[in-house]
Amino acid sequence: MDTFEYKPMTEEGKVLNDEIKAKAVELMELFEKAVSKEERGEASRLMNIARTNLEQTIMWAVKAVTRR
Repeated sequence: MDTFEYKPMTEEGKVLNDEIKAKAVELMELFEKAVSKEERGEASRLMNIARTNLEQTIMWAVKAVTRR
């Protein structure tokens, strides 16, 4: 079984995490410009799915970097 052991993050890992999170913020801002969270309808529903999937993507990417 592959168990997770805490390893202090390297400076390279910290930089990568910061870059990943910064790009996520950029994408979320673009999503908001395209379809605001206040809008209702099919476009809003689709953009909410995109937001959720982006959040999951970032979560898994950060997890991968922290396990290196």
